[in-house]
Amino acid sequence: MKSVQQTGRALRDEIRVKWAAFGFLLFVLAYESYVVKVGYSDYLIFLMDTQSLSDGLLLCSCIAISHYIFYRMVVVSFISSSPLKFTFFVLFTCAVVIEYGYQKALGRFSGSFDIGNAVATTGEQKIASLLLYANPSAVVPCAIFLALLLIVKGTRLPKKALRYWSTLVLTLVFFLGTTVLGAVFIEKPFPMLSLNAFLRTGSDFLYWGAFAGGNFNQSFSRVSRRKISQPALAEEFQPPNNIILVIDESVRADHLSLNGYSRKTTPFLEQLNSQGVLHSWGIAVSASTGSRFTYNSLIAGLQPDDFPDKTEFKIRSHPTLFQYAKAMRYKTHFFDGQMNVFWGANGEDLEFIDEWHGIEELSNHGFIESYEIDNQIAKQAKSIISKSTGNFIVIFKHGSHIPYQINFPSKEAKWVPSYNAENKFAIPDSSLLDEVINAYDNSLRYNIDSFFINLVDDYKKIPNHSVILYTGDHGQTLFANGKASHGGSTKVEAAVPLFIIGELNRDIDMNYKASHQNLFPTILDLMNYPVELRDHRSSISLLKATASDSAPRFFNPDLDQKVPFD
Repeated sequence: MKSVQQTGRALRDEIRVKWAAFGFLLFVLAYESYVVKVGYSDYLIFLMDTQSLSDGLLLCSCIAISHYIFYRMVVVSFISSSPLKFTFFVLFTCAVVIEYGYQKALGRFSGSFDIGNAVATTGEQKIASLLLYANPSAVVPCAIFLALLLIVKGTRLPKKALRYWSTLVLTLVFFLGTTVLGAVFIEKPFPMLSLNAFLRTGSDFLYWGAFAGGNFNQSFSRVSRRKISQPALAEEFQPPNNIILVIDESVRADHLSLNGYSRKTTPFLEQLNSQGVLHSWGIAVSASTGSRFTYNSLIAGLQPDDFPDKTEFKIRSHPTLFQYAKAMRYKTHFFDGQMNVFWGANGEDLEFIDEWHGIEELSNHGFIESYEIDNQIAKQAKSIISKSTGNFIVIFKHGSHIPYQINFPSKEAKWVPSYNAENKFAIPDSSLLDEVINAYDNSLRYNIDSFFINLVDDYKKIPNHSVILYTGDHGQTLFANGKASHGGSTKVEAAVPLFIIGELNRDIDMNYKASHQNLFPTILDLMNYPVELRDHRSSISLLKATASDSAPRFFNPDLDQKVPFD
């Protein structure tokens, strides 16, 4: 009789556990769909518009299995011992906090490439990102899960160990399976619950990094840059010019008075434009809305159609501007106003950079204010180009990244009130839009003009035939999509300036609709690297493009989707 009672009680406990787990699954699904704005409906529309019936059913099955795995994990957590319950709670909390943060800041859950980005950032940038991504919505599901762990106490059945291991194996097989499947089939990652997305990111990181060679973190590099053809150069050949590629941080093209903005944010550039030494293509389109992706796309000359890049590793294998520069006997320099680690997708890139200068050196180990770092870079670059020719210089400026208030001296605030929180890492909300825009415009006005003032004394007589190419890595939303910064898929986040300063010795048509992809062939033209030896020529040089060559432009927010700009 006692055995029957125990069995009955165990059965009732098991049913109660399963219903509690199923109820929690439904709650999290509804909460993340309507409060966190996970796009299940958008994905279904995507399936109907772009996928065959069989492919759509397969992807829907993947979504269903993903939710079942979540349910299994919750069931196991309810019948676990206290230490394992604590482990499940920590895992769930980490997943929810991180993924809700990405959803708030970037409108998506995390991806494996975000791990590489996180490793590459400085301590200050990590703090800023944590505050930018902080999402109070994460408190609710974490609190409910904790309460359920304390309240729902199922009988610990003898088969408990089997459930642990079967759930673990099912989880690993599913996520590694979808990762491998995604390499050749899944065009767009399917939506899932935050915990599952967190596990998917880890699975992708493990697969692409440790197993497949990775395309996001140089520490797992197993892919080499392709070699390029060496032009036949005379023994005494020396490059006749200097080429400076300036990639500014977070510069939105429509906020430059050079491009018609009502506020005088770039009066010095306008002066250069009136003198005929600055050639502007107005509002161009960035490769991505993320800094690191943009940089790697720029130096490798990648196109929007090159992504997703899960099998060929073009971002790691295509030859870079530094390789072409070395082949043409340029001395190569890299000035990084943001990082102390190399931005590149491939660690081999450093072999082609003669001099690399990180932010610790440029800021004199923190003794130089953030807003003076770019001026320090400009002065060092000025010293190089004024004394010699044959230099290829890439500058990734400190620029105007959020928090905007640290990018200019407070006394230089032209538009007030300018957002200036006591805690510089505090992220404003949309109710302070006017103050935020004032701070952003103040940042642009000080940061851009002062850089160019310090770079060259007289732009009518730029020394040693130097040519300067300038663009931004991406724009800013300024709450255009409810987000404070960048990384999403709105057009303003991809709107960047693009201009060239210097004697080009040819007629150019600035009515051409330009993109980042045009910079690579333009720089190869300036280097005079033979066209017939180039690795790929799918873009047109700005020195040759005409308005009639213009075509619809695209950008890749996270290198997994191509978004139309025009």
